[in-house]
Amino acid sequence: MGCNFYQINPMPAIDIKRWMSPLLAQLEESRQRQLVSLQGPREWCLEQLESLFALEPDRLLIAERGKGEFDLPMRRARGWLGSEARLVALDLFDGLDPDALCIAAGLVRAGGILLLLSPSPERWDLTRDRYARWQGQDRSPRASFVDYFFAAVAEADAGVIRLTPETRVCQIPQQPKLTPTPMQRGLTADQADALQRIERWYAQGQHGVLLMSAERGRGKSYCLGALCARLRTSRNLRILLSAGSRRAAARVMQVAPDTEFVAPDRLLLLRPPADLVIIDEAAMIPLSLLHQIREVYPRVVLATTSGGYEGTGQGFMLRFVASLQAHELQQVGLTQPVRWCVGDALESWIDRVLMLNPAMPAASPHPPKSLPASESIGYRLLAKPGAVAERETIRQVYALLSSAHYRTRPSDLRMLMENPAQRLFVACIGERVIGAVLLNLEGGFAAELCHEVYLGRRRPRGHLLAQMLTAQAGIENFALERGLRIVRIAVSEEYRRRGIASRMLERAKALALESGCAWLGASFALEAETTAFWRRNGFALAHVSFAAGKSSGAHSIAVICALTPPVEAVIERLQRRIGRQLRIWLTQYLQSLDAEQVTALLRYSGYRAELDADERAEVEAFVDGHRGFEFCFASLQQFVMHAIAQSEIEADRLLIEKAVQNRSWNHLSRGAGSDGRRQLQQRLRRLVEPLRKD
Repeated sequence: MGCNFYQINPMPAIDIKRWMSPLLAQLEESRQRQLVSLQGPREWCLEQLESLFALEPDRLLIAERGKGEFDLPMRRARGWLGSEARLVALDLFDGLDPDALCIAAGLVRAGGILLLLSPSPERWDLTRDRYARWQGQDRSPRASFVDYFFAAVAEADAGVIRLTPETRVCQIPQQPKLTPTPMQRGLTADQADALQRIERWYAQGQHGVLLMSAERGRGKSYCLGALCARLRTSRNLRILLSAGSRRAAARVMQVAPDTEFVAPDRLLLLRPPADLVIIDEAAMIPLSLLHQIREVYPRVVLATTSGGYEGTGQGFMLRFVASLQAHELQQVGLTQPVRWCVGDALESWIDRVLMLNPAMPAASPHPPKSLPASESIGYRLLAKPGAVAERETIRQVYALLSSAHYRTRPSDLRMLMENPAQRLFVACIGERVIGAVLLNLEGGFAAELCHEVYLGRRRPRGHLLAQMLTAQAGIENFALERGLRIVRIAVSEEYRRRGIASRMLERAKALALESGCAWLGASFALEAETTAFWRRNGFALAHVSFAAGKSSGAHSIAVICALTPPVEAVIERLQRRIGRQLRIWLTQYLQSLDAEQVTALLRYSGYRAELDADERAEVEAFVDGHRGFEFCFASLQQFVMHAIAQSEIEADRLLIEKAVQNRSWNHLSRGAGSDGRRQLQQRLRRLVEPLRKD
């Protein structure tokens, strides 16, 4: 129920401190959580906040410029997830960040309030909104997401309380009384069941992966901490805990402080012995690393949050589960909330408005065996993605991206509605979105700025691919050219592998040409299946990153489709560079790539090597004789890389890890078994021998 306003002039403005006391009492009794929106001048909002903070000692303010005892800067808010307070205030005067809103909601305990401080929507100032900046100095032309958000706040049945300086009387909505999730010995029934299943899985001696998934607030990290403590106590096991960062695993370590933390890359580099490896927030780690960890450690527990500020784990789970055999995987889920109650109004409102668990339109129970007639699929460019008329389309696009990509965050919803450099194509059957391609306009720099980017002195925001090829790939003037970068491309599951994505790329090329662009490109995490798609569609490999990306944790590649002769010449330069240097990169910066990634990279690059007579003689001496690996490596590496790149053979993992990447003998995959160095060299000889016949 919304808030009723009564304009009775003789009455004074509402005394928020006296008004809040009965609200907090009712919330504590009902175990509900409430959203309260203070809308007015900043001075008035801070005055009300000061009164409320004097009333409630268990409080927290999240603000860009917070400096008080109970203030938390936005940049540190993520590290507080897992903590809680009764009154959490979020300052929106410096802008509306959907990710921060999710974090703030996750910090409110049962019986508490999420308090938003903001100007009235009619007085929203985009020039002060730091989250309306997208590319360089470009700002949102209209606060479309802000309009959408505050319209949801104002809905009569939203259950949100709105207070302004003009409010005289505000009726407190009646709250249904909720029942906390029952606990026994500090655990919910969900958690206790999950722990028993994991312990049983371990006791049975099965090798494989156990995947735990839960929405935020279900006590997943506490459950993992309890698991660490139990197994160490009952079985004296060595358990290693890993995550994208130590901060992401902080709650687990709080519950089980003696647990060893090892970052994923260090796990693969050092390979410390362990009875069990637990990886929290696994959706934030690239699949290639997870598969390599599985090769080293026979039992791995993965946990992922299925919705939240850091991005949904739905796409991760779909892809990861699909990559495993049925006997390799066990799954457990947590559904009962711990920090709040089932039926919590704040959780329901945040989930609905920020689409944290977006549902795609129901798929047909009998998917079509062939693609519908081309005239039944409509392709269109959304001219105004933030318009009210496009809200349902945007909801479906966001749901599609969430199901297909490893990381889709609430802030992406604002980007979809407001980014002026963005172009969005959709493929539809009737009113249903079955495909989407999101593009970003990049480049067009002045010569001076290009030079600064090339030297690494400047990094203009929002030009990822233009900067990558200018600064990292070393084409100084590349960013002079304007181009379109494909940020995301996705097709609904039942319509994949039917050519729809390729058709959308053709329309993206046409749009790029109409817009006067010189190139169409993309940058994405290196995965074998993904590279095959771009290769089939005529995109040339232009660059390989040496460092893992911050968002994906994986090495990324850049691919380009030239739309003008000058860019065609640039692509030729880039490919020559890759051909000359790839063999060095694979032994240095790309040594952690798995065999499938290396194979995909070699074939995408079209790697070729012309060995002279002496080099061929070295390969022969290794295969037919007993010449040591190290003496032949330089020649052997070129020979094997060429053979893999120019054929469709399924290369053995040992062949790639040793003959191509030259990994240490002690750090080869588990498939190498317990063989010693001499036995491994003999295996290599047998693997290289048939390549001479191709």
